[in-house]
Amino acid sequence: MQCVAFYLPQFHPIPENDAIYGKGFTEWDIVRQSKPLFPGHYQPHIPHKMVGWYNLLNEKFLAYQHDLAFSNGLTAFCYYYYNFAGHTLLEKPLQSVLRNRTIKNRFCLCWVHTDWYDNRIGPSATFIRQTYSRANARALFHALSPYFEDQRYITIDGRPLLLIWAAERHPMMQLYAETLREESQKHGFSDMCLAGVEAYAGMLPAHVGLDCMVEFAPNWRRENHVSQEGELPVRIDYGKTVSFMLHKEIPPYARMRCAFPGWDNTARRGIHGIACTGANPRLFKSMLDFLRSYTEKILPPAMQYIFVNAWNEWGEGCHIEPDERFGDSYLRLFRPFQTMWQDSVLRHNLCFDPLYSSSSPLWQ
Repeated sequence: MQCVAFYLPQFHPIPENDAIYGKGFTEWDIVRQSKPLFPGHYQPHIPHKMVGWYNLLNEKFLAYQHDLAFSNGLTAFCYYYYNFAGHTLLEKPLQSVLRNRTIKNRFCLCWVHTDWYDNRIGPSATFIRQTYSRANARALFHALSPYFEDQRYITIDGRPLLLIWAAERHPMMQLYAETLREESQKHGFSDMCLAGVEAYAGMLPAHVGLDCMVEFAPNWRRENHVSQEGELPVRIDYGKTVSFMLHKEIPPYARMRCAFPGWDNTARRGIHGIACTGANPRLFKSMLDFLRSYTEKILPPAMQYIFVNAWNEWGEGCHIEPDERFGDSYLRLFRPFQTMWQDSVLRHNLCFDPLYSSSSPLWQ
């Protein structure tokens, strides 16, 4: 069993963001300007000095960061992948991972197909639109194939695992699923394992050509609110939200589960955001323990994965990466997840360079 943490690559400047947010913008600009909005509100989230305000174009830091996760038992990432009919964004850190054989972590990709919009406002402020066609589906596969061919890429029964963000919002999901499978077979794979991410709503995956679903945390429930009606920002109780998620009915399809250490997107949305209260490592550990048992009992051997939202969603107050408040308390909870992959890599001394040890923060 492995935990797979969602990973946001938006910690380096790109021209598309410069045009909207200003020159040199990264996710850190949002995090730095955040302020507490109610008594006891934990903002801003400041990264611990062991990671700092990093730039993911720094390949030494990228290797260090991955080693930090790996050495604590968090041995896999799911990178968000942005491709708008051939126009890719934020791909440079992912390409660095492909090139860098000192990085040992397994990985998969989550294609975020929805329009690119100003995150401070929402989907109404779109500035890059997605277009859909069979030709674009074919081109998408060929853009993804270098990742699928990497020995570290996660497969389910030999099939590359590709997550589709908000699959229920994809207007041609069935066509894309068919085309991706056709192209994968031409490329020498037996098939693909396509998983929809339950970002906004659940669905029967087979109805749109998918194999399974991945739960996305947190789930929003009005009865878990601790703020009054009309009070902003909306506040939800972390413990109650976790309890609701753990007691969800088992669906009639394969669903890989998801844990989360907290949530607070007021850094992005201000008073119009949503903040969890009461989040702490002890409650997060109870969630991990439950999902480990659930996964072991319910899911087939090839799907023994637990997803985590997220490694570094700092702008959403949702990160395992160490911060000044909790240090590495969340990260250390993954140490029991020792894996055959991790043991094999260390035993054979594969992809390891002591210069990138987590005790050597060379980027500083």
